[in-house]
Formats: sequence, structure tokens, C-alpha cells
Amino acid sequence: MNIIDNIKMAMFSIRSNKMRSFLTMLGIIIGISSVIIILGVGGGAKAYLMGSMEQMGSSTVTISVQDKNATESDYINFEDIEAIKQKVDHVKYISPDWNTYGSVSFKTKTNDAVIYGGSDDMIYLARTEMISGRFFSEEDYLSARNVVVIDEMAAMKLFGNTNVAGMTLDINIFGERARPKILGVAKSQSGGFYMEGMPYFFYMPITTMMNIGGIDEKLYSMYVMADDPAFAESMGNSVKNVLESRHSNRGRDVYKAESLMGQIDMVNNMLNIITGFIGAVAAISLLVGGIGVMNIMLVAVTERTREIGIRKSLGAKTGSIMFQFLTESAILSLIGGAIGLTLGILGAHGVSSIVSSIAKDTIRPDITMWHVALALGFSCSVGIFFGIYPAKKAAKLNPIEALRHE
Repeated sequence: MNIIDNIKMAMFSIRSNKMRSFLTMLGIIIGISSVIIILGVGGGAKAYLMGSMEQMGSSTVTISVQDKNATESDYINFEDIEAIKQKVDHVKYISPDWNTYGSVSFKTKTNDAVIYGGSDDMIYLARTEMISGRFFSEEDYLSARNVVVIDEMAAMKLFGNTNVAGMTLDINIFGERARPKILGVAKSQSGGFYMEGMPYFFYMPITTMMNIGGIDEKLYSMYVMADDPAFAESMGNSVKNVLESRHSNRGRDVYKAESLMGQIDMVNNMLNIITGFIGAVAAISLLVGGIGVMNIMLVAVTERTREIGIRKSLGAKTGSIMFQFLTESAILSLIGGAIGLTLGILGAHGVSSIVSSIAKDTIRPDITMWHVALALGFSCSVGIFFGIYPAKKAAKLNPIEALRHE
């Protein structure tokens, strides 16, 4: 019997027991569809996140003070920032990096908030997108004006709309209360997703924050963006040299220049590990499905014992019998894999659409031909692996005893 005949017999057996075949394939279908959804959505989200980070990170360098090597006089100040602007080539944007937790209230509504402090260049370094009003200006920053930019979620939850420029609210920061004027509303960092208790995100001139808290000028880190990614590393080294020269601490390794691309690689590795782990958990259902295939094939061997005896008495070889049952289990799993693949692709697009609507941006699932080949190949391999034992059992049946079977 050739392979075509085996396939025909396998399809006839599957059609003869439609419900049993479907229930057998169910584990394979669930496993494959789950893995495809996780890989597709995870890959799409990772590509979206990496793309957004790379746009900023390819040119951006973080300059930070390493506390273990620093003394009080080593910390960055505003004069350093002005000196860097004048002395270092290829600096496009520069801003102190400072954030703290606080709370915000308007009338009877109160919520936690994360307040980011920086210069007017923060809008470019943080890739902040304004919805209404404006971001704080260089004059606001240099004059330490009592102003704030709030995020979209805060505007909607506190005021019910985003046209709130010119209004005021109460902010508690460093244990001190202030009432800044709202300059504008920025797009929320969390997109449109919000859960009760999540903090709002605000942006203030760092000079204003220091005035509110009565804090002495002492900066731990700052972001510097080059006008060309090719100059990011050399620019970072030049910034370090300027700081070391101004603070007379050369050779003590006080400052660290780190490209955001390194952080992006770290985030990418973490996302790969998380996606792989979740995918592995989902793949467990494939093992369950494979056990289901083995159980049903053992039942099929028992039901068709007499048929096997007749075929053996007519000269069918042991290998032919074994190959017949392996073909049937492989086709059963392959059909389940194809159905699971189709449902997985549809599910990945559906989940991505939901995530896109929440994030208010387009996130497309990343499903490649490699994923398709892997899904179909793995499902077929599961069928073959778990079909070996039933196939061997069928092939080893004694033809005389098989013919006596009722």
C-alpha cells in the first residue's frame, strides 16, 4: 500500500468518526492558536515598542552621576548644561532628568501623580505629543514659572475634557503644596488604558519643582540628544569631558555616559524572554493534545484489530501497518494544526485591534512564514510522536489472534 492509499484510508477513518476526531484535535487547535496569538501579538507589540524607543534612543545619551564616586561638588548644575550647549558639537537637545511622586487634586477629586522635571527640550527627548495648549517654553524654564503640563487622562478624569489650558489645580510635591497654571494637555503615556489607582503623568520645569520643594540645585542625570545618531557616542564622551573639566574631577570616573540603545537591547531581551516563557506555557496544551491523539489511536487499534488481522493474513507487512496508523495520527494533528493556525491568525489580528484601540495607535501582529511553518510542522510532529506507540502496537498484533477478535 502506497502513501496515497494510506492518506485515503486515514481521511476515511477521520470522516467516519467526525465528533471523536474533532475532540481529539481540540487540544492541538487550542495549543497552536494560543502560541500563534502570543507570538503574533507579542512580536507586533515588541516591534512597535522597539521602533518607538529606537527613534529616540539611537541619538540619545544618558549622562549620570555615579554616587559611589561622587562628592557634593561633583553633581551637575544648570551652568553645566549651558556650558555643554556652547562647547559640545552636535548637541541638538539637552534636559535634566528628574522625576518624583506626588499627588494632585481638583475640587473633591484626588489622585497620585508622577511629575517629570526638565527643561523645555523635554518635549523632544520624551517624545511628548501635545493634544491641546502648549508645552512649557525656555522662558518658563529659566524663570521657574509656576506652570504645568498634564496628561490626557488627568484632564479627562479631573475636568471632563482636554481644553483646560489656563486653569489651575493643586499639586502636592516634596510635602509642599502648589497651585500651578495648566499650559496644555499631552497624550497619555499609557494611551487610552486606565485602571483605578494608576498615577497621572505631569511635566514641569525642573526649576519650578526645585522652588516648590526648596531644593538646592543638584542634578543626578540628564538626557542629551545628538543631531545625528552617528555622533551620539562621541558627543556623550565630549559631555563627560566638559563636566570633568568644570568640576575638576578627571580620572575619578564620576560620570557615566550610556546610549539608550544599550537599554533598548536590554528591554528587547527581556521581552523575548517573557514572550518565550508565555509561549512555552501555552505550548503545554499541545502536549495535552498529543496525549489525546495517542489515546484515540489506541482506541482505533482496538476497534480495528480484526481489520489488521485480515490485512496481515493477506500479506500486509508490519511496516505497512505501522505506517498506516502513523499517517492517520499525523493527518489528524496536521488538520488540527491548520485549524489552530487559522484561528490563531484571526485571534492575533483581533487582539491587536483591541490593543491598538486602547493605545490609540496602530499595532500590527507579527506573523511570519516561519511561524506558519513552525505551527504546522510542530503539530504534525506531535501527531507522529504520540502516534508511534499505537502504531507499533497495531503492527505487532498476531494475525491469528487479531482474526479471532470480536
